[in-house]
Amino acid sequence: MVAIVATSACAQEPSNSFGDRPKMHHHRGDMAMQQLSLTDDQKTEMKTINEDFKQQMTDLKKSEDKITVTAWKSKMATIRKDHHEKMQKVLTDEQKASLKKMMQERRTDMKKHGARRMEHMKKELNLTDDQVTALKKNHEDMMQQFKAIRDNKELSEDQKKVELKKFKEQQHESLKSILSEEQLQKLEQQKKQHHHGQQKPVQS
Repeated sequence: MVAIVATSACAQEPSNSFGDRPKMHHHRGDMAMQQLSLTDDQKTEMKTINEDFKQQMTDLKKSEDKITVTAWKSKMATIRKDHHEKMQKVLTDEQKASLKKMMQERRTDMKKHGARRMEHMKKELNLTDDQVTALKKNHEDMMQQFKAIRDNKELSEDQKKVELKKFKEQQHESLKSILSEEQLQKLEQQKKQHHHGQQKPVQS
């Protein structure tokens, strides 16, 4: 609920083995706001709630060196719960039902997209069934490890950057144990093509 409706920008997840990056949460939030057909009064209330939420999270971040990890996580959970409850009070029953439906549809779309992407990569790289299974597990492990680093409040931002850099290098090494040299080269080529395709041409 918070991830979809809150307009505050959340940190991006790492690119996966195929070079894709999930979209920023606030883009989904903007779309959800439009689809829910909020009234002007609701939009104003939502804006106030979200600004208060962002301020509380900013204040909490500043205190991360002054309180224990357990206390920090407990405080964050309380802030998120309070944010969720306040937004629920703003929405009508019909809007809540629409939001629930949107969330279900999004989960279904994400699963379908992941399946199509994997089938495409399987065909392009000529992957075996064992390689597909190994890549899926590699991606799941990657996301869990990334989350562990990102949520580790005992690390400074600079330390997290160092750990993430090491993590990306480890990820590349793990791919070497799954893919052949030829497959790795094709994967790198596709990543470059994907990157260039996303760049906008410079207009004179």
